[in-house]
Amino acid sequence: MLLGALDHSPSEQLSGHPAEWHTTVLVLSEGGEYLELVTDLAQRLAQSSALKKWSDKRNHYKALFEEALAAELPKYPVHIRAISAPEWIIGASTAHMLKELGLANFVRPVVRNEKRYLEFGPFQRVRTARLDGEYPKACCEPASFEVREHQAIPLIFICHFLLRMHQQLMPLMQEEWPELEWVDWQLMPNKFPGGVDGPMASLFHALMSGSTGAGLVAGNIRIMTLLDSKTDAGSALADNVAGLLRDKIACGEMQLAKPTLQGRGASMLWEVWSAPHG
Repeated sequence: MLLGALDHSPSEQLSGHPAEWHTTVLVLSEGGEYLELVTDLAQRLAQSSALKKWSDKRNHYKALFEEALAAELPKYPVHIRAISAPEWIIGASTAHMLKELGLANFVRPVVRNEKRYLEFGPFQRVRTARLDGEYPKACCEPASFEVREHQAIPLIFICHFLLRMHQQLMPLMQEEWPELEWVDWQLMPNKFPGGVDGPMASLFHALMSGSTGAGLVAGNIRIMTLLDSKTDAGSALADNVAGLLRDKIACGEMQLAKPTLQGRGASMLWEVWSAPHG
């Protein structure tokens, strides 16, 4: 199982400005290796044991972070994946992403009280129950989700990115373990708008948990939402990387200064969509 942290900059919602860039960062490690990476980075940069939010840091720290990350990351089996795209491209790519997710026939636009929603479903929610000491019996019931359009579209973008990264990491891991057939992920994202039981979070859980049955990934993706990410090392690392990439975009730098790392142990890739995908 890989443990994963997730961060988004500026947020998981569209702002209504087509040129606004959105960045999502995923940090993965098999165990607690990213804890050691974060400790080394923090001590190297600020003589402390923890990273704080990027927005709280001064320019001197920010100027050194990319170099420090390039130096420390190869020491640990930590994978960092990032994607950046402006809103207009995310919107233009929605149909393509829904098709690749197998959702093209399960999403419909809905207008309620002059507000635009996307309705997802109906899906089959499987519930199991143990009766009289017998083996669990499974039952299915239809489930649908309505999410505001300005939240649903970036959520599709995030889910599409995560599932592709699962698919791309498998060959890297199989170089070291040729017998590997599946890999589980335990993702720990921050709260989505609307809270842990809100429409956005509920749909995210459904799409991630259903990805195995849909044949999109070899393994299970489980979600454990962080109610307070301030003390989580993985979340802090993802936040700092997202902040770094957002600053680079603002300066017109669409690539990392150091060569991209790709390997069985540590790896880092930044994907930038600068034209309609597909």
